[in-house]
Amino acid sequence: MRLMSFEEMKQRYESGEDSLELVLEKWERIFHNAKTVFHLQHFQDILKAAVVPIFLCAEYANQCRICPIFRVCRQGTSEDWVNLMRVLQAYAIAGDLLPRDTLLGHIETFVNKLKSCREETFRTSN
Repeated sequence: MRLMSFEEMKQRYESGEDSLELVLEKWERIFHNAKTVFHLQHFQDILKAAVVPIFLCAEYANQCRICPIFRVCRQGTSEDWVNLMRVLQAYAIAGDLLPRDTLLGHIETFVNKLKSCREETFRTSN
């Protein structure tokens, strides 16, 4: 499963796919790839995929507080996001020397929080 590029995300978004579902897929792919990486370049590719812009930001520009993932993002300042980025950066520098479980744990936790945001969004919209 390859990592999601900005071009793919943009094409699928413009084709009418839901931006929240695209964010979840992006992070599920990152998690899947993190399970099998072994070379330093692979860890760097994961970091690049992590910072691919999402279209929720465009949809909720100047209205971040009502964005479905605001509590895990907070415009890139949430503790969840900052900690995840620190871990991804560390692995992009020395990932082939570090235990993979730490990386997988952080990504899995983040994916689960995104899923929780989606469930919350569905509950409040119905």
